[in-house]
Amino acid sequence: MADSAAAAAAAQPATVGQAVIPLVNRLQDIMARLDGAAAAGVELPQVAAIGGQSSGKSSVLEALVGRDFLPRGPEICTRRPLVLQLVRHSAPEEWGEFLHAPGRRFDNFEHIKREIQSETDKEAGGNKGVSEKQIRLKIFSPNVIDITLVDLPGITRVPVGDQPSDIESRIRTMIMQYIKHPSCIILAVSPANADLANSDALQLARLGDPDGSRTIGVITKLDIMDRGTDARNFLLGNVIPLKLGYVGIVNRSQEDINFNRSIKDALAFEEKFFSTLPAYNGLSQCCGVPQLAKKLNMILLKHITDMLPGLKSRINAQLVAVAKEHAAYGDTAESTAGQGVKLLNILGKYCEAFSSMVEGKNKVSTDQLSGGARIHYIFQSIFVKSLEEVDPCKNISDEDIRTSIQNSGGPKGAMFLPEVPFEILVRRQIGRLLDPSLQCAKFIYDELVKISHGCLTSELQKYPILKRRMGESVSNFLRDGLRPAETMITHIIEMEMDYINTSHSSFVGGSKVVELAKHEGLPLRGPTSLSAHKITYCDHACQIHIIRKREIT
Repeated sequence: MADSAAAAAAAQPATVGQAVIPLVNRLQDIMARLDGAAAAGVELPQVAAIGGQSSGKSSVLEALVGRDFLPRGPEICTRRPLVLQLVRHSAPEEWGEFLHAPGRRFDNFEHIKREIQSETDKEAGGNKGVSEKQIRLKIFSPNVIDITLVDLPGITRVPVGDQPSDIESRIRTMIMQYIKHPSCIILAVSPANADLANSDALQLARLGDPDGSRTIGVITKLDIMDRGTDARNFLLGNVIPLKLGYVGIVNRSQEDINFNRSIKDALAFEEKFFSTLPAYNGLSQCCGVPQLAKKLNMILLKHITDMLPGLKSRINAQLVAVAKEHAAYGDTAESTAGQGVKLLNILGKYCEAFSSMVEGKNKVSTDQLSGGARIHYIFQSIFVKSLEEVDPCKNISDEDIRTSIQNSGGPKGAMFLPEVPFEILVRRQIGRLLDPSLQCAKFIYDELVKISHGCLTSELQKYPILKRRMGESVSNFLRDGLRPAETMITHIIEMEMDYINTSHSSFVGGSKVVELAKHEGLPLRGPTSLSAHKITYCDHACQIHIIRKREIT
C-alpha cells in the first residue's frame, strides 16, 4: 500500500514535480542553516501536521513513509517540531539522515526513532518538556513521495512532568508560528471518535487559515467510532466545509504497535475496512492513506507552482540587498600583515572619534548636548543641584539633640555642651552627600558608554563581529573603571566624616552661639535654649556641606 501511494503520486505530472518539489527541498536545507534574520521574508512551502494529543497524527506520518520510526506512547510524544523531508529515489535502499549529524547515515529505522528521542530529551528534558527547536530529518526511499512535512507537538491542556502551567498556550503559539504563513499547507488531524465541531486542529486551522483554502482535514480512527455511526458527512464536508476537503484513514491501535503489526498489514486492513462498509461506498477518492498521499502531492505541487513567482521575487530582492552589503565591505586584506594594518587603522580612527566627541571637536549638534558638553552639564548642573537640595538640618529635631546630649552624659548628666553628640549628628548629615555623588558617577559612566556607541566609525559597519566585540570591550573597560571610582568617592565621604574641622572661620560655636542667640532675640536659659544648640549644629552642618561641595565639585 505504501508503494501504491507513491505510485499514485508519481502518476501526476512527473517532470514538473520532480523538478519543483526537490528544488524546494534543497532550499529548505539551505534556509535551515541560516540564522533567523537571514531567512526572514522567505517562507518556503511545506505541510504542517497539527492535532490534539493522541489524535493519530504520528500514525498518519508513519503511514505516509511506510515505516515505523516515530516515538510512541500513551502521553505526549512529539515534544519538538520534526521537519520531515521525504525524498523519493530509484534505489531499493531506505535510510535517514539528520541535519544535526551530517555525514551519518541511519539504515535502521529503530535507530532513527532512538535518535529522535535522544535529541528531544537533550533539548526538552526527559520529563515531558516541550521545545520550539526543530529536529530536521531527511528520509530517502523508493516508496515515498517528494514532500516536506512538519510534525508539531499535539495540543495538551493538563501539564504533566516538567511542563509549565501554560503549556497549552505555548503549544498553540508554536503551532501558529507555522500555520499563519500563506506558504504553509495545514494538515488538520482529528479523531473520528470525538466531536469534530470541537476539534483542536480545526479550530487552530481556522485561526491560521480563515477561509479554509490551505487546510486539508484528516479524520483518523474511523474503525473505533460508535456502532451505528460513520464519518460520511464529515468526509463530504457537510459538517465543517473545507475547500481542500477531507481524507479518512484507519490508524494502527496501540495494541497493534505493541505487537509490532507492520504498517503494510495496517494499510491492507484499512483497504478492506473501506471496501466492506457500505457507508463509504462512492468515497474512494477521500478514503485511505494512498489517497491522502496523492492529494497531498497534488495540492503541494499546485501550491508551490502558485507561489514560485513571488518566492523568486523575494529571493532576488534579498540577493540584491546582500550583493550591495557585500560591495560595501570593500576589498578584504588577504595577508595576515594586511589584516593587522587594517585593524590598527580601525582602532586608531575609533580612538580619534572618541577623543573628538569628549573634547567637542566632532560635528557639533544643535539638537541636544552630547559628549564632553554633556559631561560638563552633569557636573555643573545636575550634580551641583543635587548637592544644594541636601538640607543639612533635615531630620535633626530638638528631641534628637536632647537625646544625644543626655546619652553622652551617662548617669551624671552634662554640665557643658559635649562634643560627642555634635560629631554623631554632623557625621550623619555628611553621609547624606554619598548618594548624589555616586549617582553623578553613574551618570558619567552612562554618558561615556553612549559616547562609545556613537563613535563606531563607518569602517566598523563593515565588520559586525569586530563592532560587537569592540563595543563589549569598551563597555567592560568603563564598567571596570566605575567600581574603583565609586569606592574612591565612598572613601572621600568617609574621610570627611572622620575629621570635622571646628577651626574653620565659618564654624559657629562657643561665644558665637551666645552672640547669635542675642542677635536672634532668643532666651539663653530655660528649655528653649535647646534651639541654640540646634542652631550651632545645623549651622556647622551647613558650613561643612558648603565646604565639602566645593571640594568635590
